[in-house]
Amino acid sequence: MTIAATEFCAALAAFALLLAIVASAGAAVADRLRFPGFDEAARLERAGLALICGFGCLPVALDLAGRLGPRAMALAALSLAALGAPALLRARPSSLQGGWIAAAAIWIVASILIVIDMPGVGSLQHSLLAVDYVKHAATTWSLAEAGSPPWNPTYYDPGRAMSYYYLFYTLPAVAAMLGAPLGVAARHAAYACAPLMGFALFTLARTALRRSGADAAAGRNDEGEGDKKPANWPLLALLLASGLDIIPLTILYFGSGRDADFVFLHFIDWDEQVTSWFNSVMWVPHHVSALCAALVGFIALTAPGETSRDSWRRVLLAALAFASMVGQSVYVAMPATLGAGFWLGALLWRRRFDIAARLCFAGLGALALAAPWLVTLLPRFSGEGKSALALRVRGPEWIDIVAGSAQAGALYRGLALPMFYLIDFGVFALGAYVFWRKAGRRGVASELGSALVCLTAASFLIGSLLASQIVMNDLGWRVMLFAQFSTLIWTAAALRQGLLSRGGLRYATRLGLALGYAALVVAMLQLRLFFPHRHMRETLADQMTAWNWLDARLPSGSVVQPTPSPSREYGYGLYGRFPVAVADRHNARLFGAQPAEIDARMDYLSPIFSQTTLTLDDVRRRAARFDIAALIVSSRDEVFAAPGAWTNAARADYANPNFRIYLLSQPRHDEIH
Repeated sequence: MTIAATEFCAALAAFALLLAIVASAGAAVADRLRFPGFDEAARLERAGLALICGFGCLPVALDLAGRLGPRAMALAALSLAALGAPALLRARPSSLQGGWIAAAAIWIVASILIVIDMPGVGSLQHSLLAVDYVKHAATTWSLAEAGSPPWNPTYYDPGRAMSYYYLFYTLPAVAAMLGAPLGVAARHAAYACAPLMGFALFTLARTALRRSGADAAAGRNDEGEGDKKPANWPLLALLLASGLDIIPLTILYFGSGRDADFVFLHFIDWDEQVTSWFNSVMWVPHHVSALCAALVGFIALTAPGETSRDSWRRVLLAALAFASMVGQSVYVAMPATLGAGFWLGALLWRRRFDIAARLCFAGLGALALAAPWLVTLLPRFSGEGKSALALRVRGPEWIDIVAGSAQAGALYRGLALPMFYLIDFGVFALGAYVFWRKAGRRGVASELGSALVCLTAASFLIGSLLASQIVMNDLGWRVMLFAQFSTLIWTAAALRQGLLSRGGLRYATRLGLALGYAALVVAMLQLRLFFPHRHMRETLADQMTAWNWLDARLPSGSVVQPTPSPSREYGYGLYGRFPVAVADRHNARLFGAQPAEIDARMDYLSPIFSQTTLTLDDVRRRAARFDIAALIVSSRDEVFAAPGAWTNAARADYANPNFRIYLLSQPRHDEIH
C-alpha cells in the first residue's frame, strides 16, 4: 500500500473513532444536562446535537481527568461514551435522503485528501495545512504521552508544562491512544478533527437558526409550517461560500505577472483575514470548536426550562461549555466574554433577572472549572518580550507602507475598514442587510437573537481595534467568528424566506455566491498544491520512514533533536512522539517559551548540525546538557556528508539516503511531567 493510501486509511479510521467518542460522550452531557431539543430529536439530529455538546463540553472534563494521567483521560472519555450511547440508540429513526449521504461522503473524503501527505506536484508532499498541523499533532501526542497539563513538545524543560490553550486536543489525544492498534497516530487523529468539525458546524448553524427566531423575524407567518421548511440546503450553500476575496486575488494575479505562486502566498494577507468557514474548519478546528462551545452555552441559557431543575442543569451545561471554550481558544473567549457582558446589561435593562442570574452563575462555574488550566498560562505573563495584545486599527500592513508610517496608515486603515469588511463578508453582508431591513426589532425578539447581536458587536469592536502580536494577528482573525456566524444565520433566514430572490437582489446573491465559490476553489488548490518548502518533497518519504523507526525504539519521554529551524520544523510534530530540546522559533514561542531562551538554546544546539569542526565528544556534551537521547541528521545538514564531521566518527543506528539517526543514551526520565 502506498504512503498516501496508508495515511488516508489511518485518518479515516481516526475519523470514525473520534466520531463515536465525541458523539456518544456528548450525548451523555446533552441527555443528563437537558440540552434544548435533544429529548425530542430523532436519531440523526440527536447525533448532531450530541456532537456539538461533545466539542462544547468534553475538553474541560478530559483536561481535569487527564491530571491523573493519559489513561485516566481515556477512561473518562470511554465512560461518558458508554453512558451516552444508549441515548442515541433509543431515539426514533431518522430518514435521510441519498443526496445528503453523498454530500457527507464527499466532504469526508475530500477534507482528508486535502490534509494528508500525498503526491502533489511531482512527488510526495505535505499539504499546506502542515504549517498548522505540526502543532496540532504535537499537542495531541504530548497529551497522549503525558496527560494534562502536557509537556511542551517544542521546548524540553522538565517540570514545565505547555503554556497554551490545549484543551481541544484532549479529544484527538484519546482517539490516538485508543486507535494505536489500528495504526492511528497523533497526526491522523488531528487530521480527523477537520471533517468532523465540519459536521458540528453545520449542526450548530442549523440549531441556532431554529432557536434564534430568525425565520420568524424574516417574515414567516406560520410557525408550525415554517419548522417543516428544510433549512439544510441553504445552510450548506452558505457554509461553502466565502466573501469577495477572489476580486483582490484576481488583481494580485494579473499585477504579479500571472504568478500563481505569488497569489497562493498572499491568499490570506491581502487584508486581515475574515477566514472562510472552509478554511477555518481545515486550518483551525480548535477555534471553531471554541465557537461551538460558546454557542452551546448561550443556547442552553436562552432556552426556557420546563422546570427549575432543568434550568439549573443547563447552567451547569453552560459552565462546562464556557470553561471548554476558554481552554480551546482565548481569542474566541475574548469576544464571547465581552458579548456576554453586553447581553447581561441588556438583560438587566429589560429586568430579565432570572436569565441574568443564570448567566452569572454559569460564568463563575466556568471560571472554577477552567482554573487548573488557567494556572498553566501564568508563565506567559512573567517573561520578557512585547505585549501579547496591542491597540491597532484593523487593516493590512501594506497600507502602512504606502502611507509611509504606521501612524499615517492607521487613518487610512480606518477609512478603508468598511470597504474591506464588505469585501470580506460578501454575500453575508448583503444577506445581513436584507434580513435586518425586514426584521427590525423582531430580530432581537428571542433571547438567542439578542445574544447573537451582542456577540456580533463585541466581535467587530475587538476585531477592529485590537491585534495580537505573539506571531501573527490570530486575535483579529478568530475574533470575527461570532460576526461570521451571526451573518450566516441572518443570511440563511433571508434566503429561506425568499428575501434574496426578489428583483436585483437575486442576481447580486447569485454573483456573491459564485465569487465565494471561486475563492473556495482557489483555497482548495492552495492547500493541496502549494507548499513553500519545495526541497522537502524529495525527502519526505525518507523522513517519515526515519521517524517511524525511531518511534518504535525509544520509550515515552525520550528527548530527541532534529535540526533546529529558524522558522518551522515539521518531522518531530507530525511523525514523532517525543519532546525536542528546541524545535523552531515559531512553535516554541507559541507554546510558552521566551524568545531569549529559544535563541540561546538554538545557538547552542545548531552547531551540532552545521559545524563540521565539532568533535563527537563536543556533540555528546552539548546533547547531554538537555538529556537528548537521539539526534536526527538530514541530508540538508552540513555535517551529513562532510568528510571531517563528527558523523564520520559515529556509527548511525539508522540510515537512509536522506536521514541518519544516532542514539546517544537512554533518557534519565521515563516521563516528563
